[in-house]
Amino acid sequence: MPLTIKDFLHLEIIDGGTVRSAKDIALHKPIDSISVIELPVEDFVHENELVLSTCIGCADDVTVFRNFVWDIYKSGAAALVISTGRYVKEIPPEVITFADELQFPLLEIPWEIRFAGIIETVLLEINNIKHSNLKKFESLQKKLLTYFLDGTTLSDAAELIHREFGNKVVIVNTAGAIKGKSNHSDDFLNILEEPLKILTSGKNLNALKNYNCEDVYTVYKIRSKNIVHGYLYIKALDKNAENDLVKPNRNFVVRHIVSPISLWFDREQTIFETEMHHQDNFIWDLINADEENLAELLQQGKSLGYDLSLPYICMVGLVNNFETSYKDNRLEYNSYEQWKYNCIKALKQEVLRAGRSLKLQVMSTFQKERLIVFLEIKDKNVEALATKFLDVTEQRIKHLYPKLTISWGIGENIITSYCFNKGYVDAKISLEVCSKELKPGYRNLYHNPSIYRLLSLIYEHKDAQEITMNIIGKLVEYDNENGLDLLNTFKTYMENKGNVSQTARSLHLHRQSLLYRLKKIEEITTLNLDKADDTFLLELCVRLWEKQHDIMV
Repeated sequence: MPLTIKDFLHLEIIDGGTVRSAKDIALHKPIDSISVIELPVEDFVHENELVLSTCIGCADDVTVFRNFVWDIYKSGAAALVISTGRYVKEIPPEVITFADELQFPLLEIPWEIRFAGIIETVLLEINNIKHSNLKKFESLQKKLLTYFLDGTTLSDAAELIHREFGNKVVIVNTAGAIKGKSNHSDDFLNILEEPLKILTSGKNLNALKNYNCEDVYTVYKIRSKNIVHGYLYIKALDKNAENDLVKPNRNFVVRHIVSPISLWFDREQTIFETEMHHQDNFIWDLINADEENLAELLQQGKSLGYDLSLPYICMVGLVNNFETSYKDNRLEYNSYEQWKYNCIKALKQEVLRAGRSLKLQVMSTFQKERLIVFLEIKDKNVEALATKFLDVTEQRIKHLYPKLTISWGIGENIITSYCFNKGYVDAKISLEVCSKELKPGYRNLYHNPSIYRLLSLIYEHKDAQEITMNIIGKLVEYDNENGLDLLNTFKTYMENKGNVSQTARSLHLHRQSLLYRLKKIEEITTLNLDKADDTFLLELCVRLWEKQHDIMV
């Protein structure tokens, strides 16, 4: 309970003090500090401060007196205590009426009471009350820690706060899901309906500021290791506001209530991260599994809560600008690696939340700098469903990381009979084939990835790599030394089906210049472009070379 004007008037040193205005509300107003102020007021008065004054310079001019009261009132002071008997014989009736209109308390004390004695007494009372309040918060903190160690729920913790202080409590995570609440909190939940809707929908969290109404409730972020895990809502007491320990002691609440409450979220997060780690490894193993290991993985999937018999499509996402996004958050983290770890974790969480919001099963992992998602398909229109899912996912991610951009490749084929590797390869190819042509943030559903899958299979063989290097490596070396761009010349020549005139126009070359380049290609590679087999071999090597150097992971 804070010191109030009623308590102040009952102090032994205040003998003969009276309330002259706003008598209906004056006695219950809290006092946080005390000072002595004379004209001018300026910015020297704090909120809930008890202001002592002789009002020197006001006695002969009611307008000056009113303006002085007005300035003290605007500062948010608890009350103005006027010492009468020397400079001010009595407070003018016009000033008292003005203060009544403002609902601002004016107190009158005799001149004989020294300000120094009042300040010393009031500060002692405030310190005693703060010390008493601190003891109450420390006691609650110990009880909350015991509750945590005993394995009780957040609802038990919320009810403990309610019993100790009388305030109703609601605890939610960042998605707006209720993790705990005190008993009989339905009326409080009705008040919180709109802010919780904002959290649930994933809309811009800045809108929450419009609902932080301290007259009705206060809200605290529950954070740990620079990550916000949820929010603690504490309802203000409806009556006898001077009994509300929460509202005037925000620092105590953060230190002695929010900190222990965060332990519940830390424990849940640790369990979640462990499960995510197992799920990450499981999904990656599923992608790379051979037939021998697949049966065992299918059994593991059930224990992890995955229904692998459902039809899925695969999507592979590439985050294009981790470093740029980190610059806006680096002051909150010890290193880029720590920030990136938390960012990836948040991305996977938002993917799962997007799936839940659409009532679709989702499996997700982050491997080889790619976000891999398997999404349940309930509609034959794969592209429409994938687009809807990615819209929801990216809307949520943008609120957390506004500058983060993700490019997506979508596998068109629905995964059945547990062909997860094929679905992954299709999506990965869909991502890669557009990596040079489109700007970051694109989405690509590639309809014919077969040729790229075939190239992947061919390039895995050592002999294919050696042949490609022997043929194309010489062309690349010559291009670097002479700047003729022979690789691009050959590609354009093939795109124009061997038509020399059309190729020359496409490259803006003279016909003879093009023929010189084609002859140079034949000399370097020892292949004859008039022979179909040689042309096929060279084109295959070019494609394999590009796959390795341009779009391979």
